[in-house]
Amino acid sequence: MDGVLAVIIARAGSKGLPNKCVRSLADRAVIEYTFDHAQSARNIDAVCLTTDSREAAELAAARGIFVIARPQELASDTATVDAAVRHAVERYEAAHPDFRARMIVLLYGNVPLRPTDAIDRAIEHLRLTGATSVRTVAPVTKQHPDWLHRLDGDRLQKFRDNDIYRRQDLEPLYYHDGAVVALTRESLYTPPAHARDFHAFFGGDRRALLVRADETVDVDDEADLRLAEAILRSRAPRPVEMCGRRIGPGEPVWIIAEAGVNHDGRLDDARRLIDAARAAGADAVKFQFFRADRLVARSAPTCAYQRAHDRDATSQRDMLARLQLDDSQLRQLMEHAASTGIELLATPFGDDDVRILADLGVRVLKIASTDLVNAPLIDAAIVTGLPMVVSCGAAEIGEIDRAVCQMRRAGAADRLILLHCISRYPTPLTECNLAAIADLSRRAGVPVGFSDHTRESFTGALAVSAGATVLEKHLTLDRTAVGPDHFFSLEPRDLADYVAIARQAAAALGTGRIALCEGQREVRRVARGRLIAARPIRPDVPLTPDDLVVRRAEDGIDVAEYAAVIGRRTRMPVRPETPLTWAMLA
Repeated sequence: MDGVLAVIIARAGSKGLPNKCVRSLADRAVIEYTFDHAQSARNIDAVCLTTDSREAAELAAARGIFVIARPQELASDTATVDAAVRHAVERYEAAHPDFRARMIVLLYGNVPLRPTDAIDRAIEHLRLTGATSVRTVAPVTKQHPDWLHRLDGDRLQKFRDNDIYRRQDLEPLYYHDGAVVALTRESLYTPPAHARDFHAFFGGDRRALLVRADETVDVDDEADLRLAEAILRSRAPRPVEMCGRRIGPGEPVWIIAEAGVNHDGRLDDARRLIDAARAAGADAVKFQFFRADRLVARSAPTCAYQRAHDRDATSQRDMLARLQLDDSQLRQLMEHAASTGIELLATPFGDDDVRILADLGVRVLKIASTDLVNAPLIDAAIVTGLPMVVSCGAAEIGEIDRAVCQMRRAGAADRLILLHCISRYPTPLTECNLAAIADLSRRAGVPVGFSDHTRESFTGALAVSAGATVLEKHLTLDRTAVGPDHFFSLEPRDLADYVAIARQAAAALGTGRIALCEGQREVRRVARGRLIAARPIRPDVPLTPDDLVVRRAEDGIDVAEYAAVIGRRTRMPVRPETPLTWAMLA
C-alpha cells in the first residue's frame, strides 16, 4: 500500500552535545519524546529510525519501531540529511515490500518538544496544497537580522543597514525550527540542479506551517537540554472530566473500592459490597465483567496465590465461571449503586464486554493491567467515548508508552487516567515503588493514580503524597473467605480507615503554595520580636543599634523592619522599655 512513513534520524556523534539523542531529559532519553510524537500522529502509517547509535536503536526496538543501521558514510559530519533519509526509505521498503512511502515525514531525534498536532497538520497541509514539501517555521524575534550586529573589536556595526527604531517594526521573518519536515516522494528524489544545490530534496513548491517559537526545543547543547527539562517538568497534566467532576492534579483524590470478584458470584453479596463501599466513603465501586469461556482457554492454569486461597481453583476457567456476573445482574447492581449514591465502574475483558457495559450506561471503563497491551480491547474502549482508567501492572515501560500513544493517536488521551500498579498479591511495602507515580505522570502527560494491592490501610495516604490522583483498593466482606482475592482485600471497617487516612493526606498536602494561614497570625503577632528602646532616646540623634533591643511584645515595630529604622530620628523623647511605633519616627 501507499502510505506515510516517518523517518526519525539520530546520529551518535555531535560536536555540541555528543550522543545527544540518548541524553537523559526528565528521566527519559531525548529521542523517546520523538518516538511518542511519531507513534501518536494519526496520519502516519509507519515509523522507522535510522541511526548509528546502539542505545537509540535499542530504545526504538523496545517500542516496536523498525531500526535501520545507518552506514558510517551517512553518519559523518559531512553527510547530508536527504541521503540518510533516502537510504532509510529504501531499506524500509525492501523489508516491507507491500509498503511504498508516498509521503515522508522527517523527524530529528534531538527535538523532544514539538507542537502537539504539528506532524498531522504538516501532512494535511502537504496533501491539501499539492506542494512538494512543508516545514514548520517559527517567527524570528530578538534574533532578527536587522537587530543583529557585527563586532569590530568592541565597536558595534549593524549586520545590515536599516533605520528601524522599534523591534515591533521589524519585517516578519521565520526560521525552520526543526519540528517537522514533510516531503513527497518525488521531492525527496529530486536531483540537484548543480553541485551546491543542497536543498533540492525540498522540491520546487516549498510551503510553511507556522508554529509558535516557544513550542519547539531543538537540543544542540547543554543550555537547550536545561530549557527542555524546565518546560517538561513545569507541565502539569490536565484533569479528566469524569462522572460530573474533575479528576487530576489539584483536585480531590478519587477513591475506587474494588469489589472485583469478591461477591463470589452471589448477587446479594455484591449489593452488600456496594453498601460497604458507600459507607466507607469511596467515590466508586468496581466490578469485573467477563465471560469465563470467552476469556480463558480450558487449559489455562491458575496462579499460585489463587490456588493457595481457593482450593476449588482447579483451572482458571472453572474458577472464573463461579465468579462471573451476567448482564442482568450487573444492571441490577447499577440500579442499586445509583440508589445508594455511589458510582459503579466495571472492567471489561473483551470487545463484547465493552459494548455491553456502554449499553448498560457505565460511565467509566477500567482496563486491567493484563489488557494494557490488548490493542483491540483498548480500541473498542476508545470508540465508546467513555473515560478510561488503565492499570499498568507487570508492564515494561515501552509497553506503557505504546498504549498511551495508541490512545493519543485516537484523540482519547484527554479522557485517560493511568494507575501505577504492582501485580503482586499482596504487594509488599518494599515493592510499592510509589515514587514512580510522578515519573509516570510526567512521562505520559496524564493524571496517574495507584492500584493498591497491599494489605495495609495507610498506603493510600502515601500514594497521595507521591502524587496519586486516583486510588483503587480491594474490598471484601470477609478476608478469611475462600476465593482468589479475599485474603489481600480490606474489610469494610479497614476500607473506611483507608479512605479517611487518604483524604487526610490530601488535605495535609494543601495547595503547595507558601502562604500565611489564619492559624499562624496569632503566633506571628505574639511571638515575633518587636523593636524596644534600650535606653533614653533623644529626637535629634539618629537611631543606632545600641538604642534598640528585640523583645516579644504586643505592640511595636516588627523586627523584620530593623534595617529601615536604623538611622531614623524620633519625633519626641522615648523612655527605655518603650516599644517603638512608626508614628514615633520622623
